Order: sequence, then C-alpha cells, then structure tokens
Amino acid sequence: MSEHGFDVAALKSGGAPKQYIRHSLHAGIFDLAGRRVLDVGCGIAMFYRFLRNAGIDIAAYVGIDIVEPFLDYDRKLFPEAQFLARDIFQEPVDDLAPDVVFMSQLFNARYEADNNESVAREALARMFAAARDGVVVDFMTSYVDYREPEHHYFEPEEMLRYAKTLTPFVSLHHDYLPFEFTLALRHRPRLETPPADDIRAYD
Repeated sequence: MSEHGFDVAALKSGGAPKQYIRHSLHAGIFDLAGRRVLDVGCGIAMFYRFLRNAGIDIAAYVGIDIVEPFLDYDRKLFPEAQFLARDIFQEPVDDLAPDVVFMSQLFNARYEADNNESVAREALARMFAAARDGVVVDFMTSYVDYREPEHHYFEPEEMLRYAKTLTPFVSLHHDYLPFEFTLALRHRPRLETPPADDIRAYD
C-alpha cells in the first residue's frame, strides 16, 4: 500500500481491466437487486464502485477488511455504505444479515503459517452458513503455465468437490480470465422447477 497508495494497483489483482471482467461475472451470478451484499476483503471498495456505476440497486452494502487505512478511505469516500474491521474467523457475520457474500482475490497470497486450503474451506463454510442466498468466491487456478512462489494455486476440481459438500447447487466458472476461477454456491437452485402443466416448450 505504501508503494501504490489507495489505487487498484495496491490490491495486486491485475489492474482495472481484469477487475472489470471479474466484477462483471460476479455481479451477474445472483440477482442482486434489493439484496444485502457482504464484500469480504473489500479493499478500496472496487466491487461497490462497480455495483454503483452499473446501476445495480442493492438494498445495502457492507465491506469488511482487516486493513484499517483501506476502511478509513472507504468510509470517507462512500459514507452511504458500511465498512467494518472484522476477522471472519474470530467474529461471526450473521448480525450483518447478508443475502450474498463475495470473496474476491482473498486467497491468492501463499500463507507462511497457515494452510491455504484449510483457510479457504473454513471461510467458505462460514460465509455460506451466514448467507441467505449464497456465496461467490474466486481463486487462482492450478491450470497455469507459470507459478509464482508468493501465490497459492487451487485445483478447481478439489474446490468444487468441497463446495458440493456444503450444497448441491454449485457452479464453476473457468472461462472469464486465464488464470483463475470462480465458484458460486447457492442455497436454492438457480432455476425453479415449474409445474408440469405450465410447460409449453415441448407442445
């Protein structure tokens, strides 16, 4: 942060073009109109900016992070939103009543003291339990042609397999950027099954 200040470069997420692609995918997975959004690891509120500029009429936005300078910056820039310092492994988020929880670029850095896989799975389980509708989370994929030692790369199949232990309603998106993937976990199926008498597509 000292090098880049309050700029997208400080997030080390690939710059604004990649953020735009990422956020376009994430914002379209759930119908967010009238929903309470929780952004875990909100950084400088890039996802909130995207939602606002896209005209998506969410009911409320809450961003949480452990970097206080980011939060102070966000609060000054967006007083209409809520920004909290909270460790999701120490403090529950149920009081925030989120409909959809987003975790983006949260698990990219390789941990020295902790196991990335265990941390990601615990976070996913906690956030899915707290969300009314579901969770959207992204990871760096193991399908790369070069690996940097400071990053952790997840196997999509393994994370999908774990997500399926939490809910049968999971989608995996590996078609938007070359070196990452997104999982979406839902409490309910994306499409409701209509009554047989209402189906006319096969008449």
